[in-house]
Amino acid sequence: MAAHAYIPRINIGGNFCGHNPLNPAFTLAKPAKKGKGGLPRVLTLCMERLADYYYRPRKVIPSLDLANGSQRQQRSERREACICLLAALLKRTDVTSLRVGIPTQDGFMNYTVDYIAKDTGMTLKRVERALSDLKAAGLLTVSQPRQLLPDGSWKGLAAVKAISKHLFGIFGLGNMLKKERDKASKRQKRKAQEWQNSNNNEKTTRTSRARFNLVMGGLFNGLNKTPTISKPKRVNDPPDDSEDRRQLMLKAAEVKLAYPDWDRDKCYEEAEKQLSKERLARA
Repeated sequence: MAAHAYIPRINIGGNFCGHNPLNPAFTLAKPAKKGKGGLPRVLTLCMERLADYYYRPRKVIPSLDLANGSQRQQRSERREACICLLAALLKRTDVTSLRVGIPTQDGFMNYTVDYIAKDTGMTLKRVERALSDLKAAGLLTVSQPRQLLPDGSWKGLAAVKAISKHLFGIFGLGNMLKKERDKASKRQKRKAQEWQNSNNNEKTTRTSRARFNLVMGGLFNGLNKTPTISKPKRVNDPPDDSEDRRQLMLKAAEVKLAYPDWDRDKCYEEAEKQLSKERLARA
C-alpha cells in the first residue's frame, strides 16, 4: 500500500491552531451588535477591555494566568482563546442575572457550549479548554441541571453558565454594572408583567369561549337531531309547531350574541318578545 505524501505543516505559533502571537484575533465570527438596539454598553465595554489581558496577563487577571497551576505565563494562543470565549459569553449574557442565555415566557433558556462556540469561530475542543480555564479562574460558574424522564433515567440539560461580577470589577466597570442591572431588572419586571397579563387574557378568552359554546349548545340543543319517522297526520292532531320552535331558537341565539351575559331563560324571554313584535308588524 502506498503511503500518503507528506504535507509539511507550518506553525507560526499556537500548536497549529492558526494563532499568530504578533497578531492575535479577538474578533468574534459573529460580532455583537452595539449602539441602539444592541447590547448594554457595560457588556460591550467589558468585551473591548478584555484585550488588556493578552498583553499583561499576570497584572490584569492573575487567577486566569495561573489557572493551569503553573507559575509560567499562560501561552499566547490560550490567552487568545480565553478572550474570544469570554467575549462570546458576554455577548449572550443576560445583564439582570449574569447568566448566559435569554429569559423567555416559559423560563430562562441556557445556551449550550456548541452554540457559543459558533460565535467564537474556534473549534469545540479549543473552546472547551478555554472554558475549563475560565472556571478554574473563578470568572465563570457552570452547573449541569438534569431532568428525570418517565422511564426513570436522567437527561442532561444545557449547563447553567454565569459570568462573575468580579470580571467587571477588574476592568473598572463595577458601578456601571450595578446601574445597568437595576435598569435591566426593571425592564424584565415590566416584560414579565406583560407576559402575565397576556396569559391571563388568553385564559379569560378561552374560558369565555368555552362558556359561550356551552350556553349556545344548550340553546341549539335539538336543532340538529336526526328526525324520527313521522306518523301520518290525522285530522285531530295539533298543528305542527316545529318551525315556530326553530325560529324561537334562532332568535334566542341572536339575543345571546348581542347579550353574552344573559342566561338561557332571559334569552328565550327576549326572543319571544321580539318574535311577537315581528308578527304584529307583519299582520
